[in-house]
Amino acid sequence: MENAIIDLNLNGRVFRLKRSTFQRLPIACLEYGEDGQGEVYLERHADCFDAVLWYFTNGELHMPNSICPAVFKKELEFWSVDPSKLSQCCYMKYLSFFEDQKLLKTFEEDEKKSTGVGKPPKIGRSKLEKFQSKVWRTLDDPSSSVAAKIYVGVSAFVILMSIFVLCVSTHPAFQRELQYDELEAYYSSDPEKLAQVKGLRNKPIRNSDDSKVKKVSPISPIKVNHTFLPDRKLNNTIASDHENQTADLLPPPNTVARYTYLDYLDYGMVTYFGVELIIRITFCPKKSKFFSSLLNIIDVIAFSSEVATMTFEYIFPKEKYIKFSALDIVECIQIARVFRLFRLVKNFIGFRILIYSVRASLKNMLLMIFNLLVAALIFSSIGFYSDRATFESIPDAIWWAIVTMTTVGYGDSYPKNIPGRFIGCLCAISGIFVIAVSIPVLVNNYILFTGFANLPIKRHSEGLTSLLKSEFDSRRERKHSQETEPMTSIQSS
Repeated sequence: MENAIIDLNLNGRVFRLKRSTFQRLPIACLEYGEDGQGEVYLERHADCFDAVLWYFTNGELHMPNSICPAVFKKELEFWSVDPSKLSQCCYMKYLSFFEDQKLLKTFEEDEKKSTGVGKPPKIGRSKLEKFQSKVWRTLDDPSSSVAAKIYVGVSAFVILMSIFVLCVSTHPAFQRELQYDELEAYYSSDPEKLAQVKGLRNKPIRNSDDSKVKKVSPISPIKVNHTFLPDRKLNNTIASDHENQTADLLPPPNTVARYTYLDYLDYGMVTYFGVELIIRITFCPKKSKFFSSLLNIIDVIAFSSEVATMTFEYIFPKEKYIKFSALDIVECIQIARVFRLFRLVKNFIGFRILIYSVRASLKNMLLMIFNLLVAALIFSSIGFYSDRATFESIPDAIWWAIVTMTTVGYGDSYPKNIPGRFIGCLCAISGIFVIAVSIPVLVNNYILFTGFANLPIKRHSEGLTSLLKSEFDSRRERKHSQETEPMTSIQSS
């Protein structure tokens, strides 16, 4: 009886097995029993059973390329086969599939949170709650209404204009010398020089670096009429005394002022951001979530830095016009206004995919940085001891190693002797290897998320019934087309 044949029918595909082979199958199969003709019928995946049968007969488990790993996993569970029994050629592909599925699940959940998919709409009990919800949707969801799109457009313009003012304020083309009212503010702590500036108001002054008389005041200065002077010598003496007096005051060293219209733009934008921040805090349904958001924290920091800068300039007007002053420490915080750009791109799927890709590849990126630093430390130490004439210290050599390994190559420092150049070649080649091995992980995750994001979100929210119906309709259409093709060919012949 051991050599008796048992037919195992899997969805119409029959496998003829010896009874000894059949008895190796899990008990779940034997429970179905045989019919009168020695056949066992199961509604299981026949292609997966090919791999399972090969494992029971030959001891090797391989996953077919045409089978989805998720389906193969369910079949292995039914046949009581441990997935770790998979051969190495298939096991890595099997594991990587489920790792990708975990990443995609996280990505899908975050997307649903950000886009509101899957959340039941909250209906306010009162008119005030409805109004609050409507205003917040306008502020937070650009696709909710036309007003929301207009708000996003205005915010984008103001943010870009704010960054423009921050950048051009440091360019010489948008800077000028101090005017009389600004000089009075500059010398407000020095009564003697302040009195001199007030006495020279609306008079021509001479720049210390220029031999020509300059008119600094926006008001046209009063010209000296030589016809009323009794003596030409006396006129020259007065002009000389005037020039000596102004040379001691104007212009103060290392002082500049930006054009007034830039100040007005800055005041207007700070007012806009302040009002916007107050409105967002007022109408936000969950205040704790608002202050835990990174973008909102950046908004608060940027607005606080702008207000702090203006307050500091008002209290200490002299620091406003000095190129290098204590005000620079406060103004450095204004870099936070650049990060407002993330508010413009946070609703674009491409930007979110990039963020998710970096998060998913964070371990590999940290490993790459660690390897880069270790290699830079090794090559910098060897480079320092092999060419001390070029590198004054190991930290200087570390800078050269990092610049070389990242293929930037500023050329500010480089080895000059033969041993140092040989070390430099090894440093450059190893840097290419370190980066080339780690970057593809980020690229693969980005491609994975991009492909998944192209699928409509509605498809993932459909139930099993609708999916089966769509599959049935597609199969019926294909069958109908196959039946009509022979009739068409007969008629054409």
